[in-house]
Amino acid sequence: MIAEADTPLAHRILLVEGRATEKVLADVSRALPRLSVNEEALFLSYNYADVPVGRSYGCCYRRTDASDVVRVTTTVVAVTQQWAHKWDAIPHGWKTLAVLRFEPEIPEMIRDLPTASRWHEHPIAVHISDQDTWEARVKMGEAQADQADPAAGSPPPARRGAS
Repeated sequence: MIAEADTPLAHRILLVEGRATEKVLADVSRALPRLSVNEEALFLSYNYADVPVGRSYGCCYRRTDASDVVRVTTTVVAVTQQWAHKWDAIPHGWKTLAVLRFEPEIPEMIRDLPTASRWHEHPIAVHISDQDTWEARVKMGEAQADQADPAAGSPPPARRGAS
């Protein structure tokens, strides 16, 4: 278990690959709620820490251009993975399918994401984080922040004692 507080500030981002297709949503319907108008089911890449359902973030921005940022409250509503089990958190190091609520509305950069039927169909396109994480990444430079970030698209290193 990796706590968010134990993760460097610049690495505290949700890595969004794409929107789930209708077929995927039907396949995992026992684990995810029916989507509201301001919710989207998104494929997330390897997660930086254990993030509980209910955790909210403050902004979305493009991975390739952090200056294209939208201030929007984004809340983790529900989480599952390939076996359609309902989880109470996005676990560290896992790829997940998560329902996120955007308030006041879903940003265009999320609506414009391609649909996907599984992970890795599309590269990570959008980052979701708090304002202070976004500021740290802009100051550091996205490329440098990604280079220093083990969660930026590849699995985390094995934990000591893991088999």
